[in-house]
Amino acid sequence: MKRLTPLLSLCLATACALLVSCASTTPKVVANDSFVLSIEDDTVSVTCASPMPVGEFLKMAQLVTNRMYTFRKDEAVGEVSWIGSLTCDRAEFGEFVETMLHTKGLAVQARQQGDIEFLEVRAIKRG
Repeated sequence: MKRLTPLLSLCLATACALLVSCASTTPKVVANDSFVLSIEDDTVSVTCASPMPVGEFLKMAQLVTNRMYTFRKDEAVGEVSWIGSLTCDRAEFGEFVETMLHTKGLAVQARQQGDIEFLEVRAIKRG
């Protein structure tokens, strides 16, 4: 019986490790009329199915980056779209978001209010 206890503990530990491993590799997929988004480990794949309002694009960005975006509705007008699929590291997705917003005349600036960090999206002042 004493020999069985370490063996049983080893079997349980192995089973738990396998369950955790399987759970962490299950891709997260979000799809709607505008985009199909898949997040698996640190890899993001997104396909633009149709143009999406800037607010919806920022909601998608928030899902991927786990960062809060704020914007004024009167400044974040228009739609974002691209052709094809994008696959990149999750850490690089924020750069893609900034580039796409820049093409719409919007800039992203990191802000902090107390302990709360967020990204403010504002219209680029041209003059």
